[in-house]
Amino acid sequence: EPALKALDASGPEAAAKAARQGAEATAAMQKAKAGRSAYIGRQLDTADPGAFAVAEVFAAVAALFAPA
Repeated sequence: EPALKALDASGPEAAAKAARQGAEATAAMQKAKAGRSAYIGRQLDTADPGAFAVAEVFAAVAALFAPA
């Protein structure tokens, strides 16, 4: 959600930055109690790969709209 709010308020570059910060913040989250992450032995301090994938999408969109 912070990336979408940044997109609305400040544009794609700010959204990409917020998405990256959010992805990095997933490393500090508690161990999952449900879903695949609960039983594959995900270690603490490991960021969520899906969050990083979304951050990369935001970065690609920001690059498309960046001035040449």
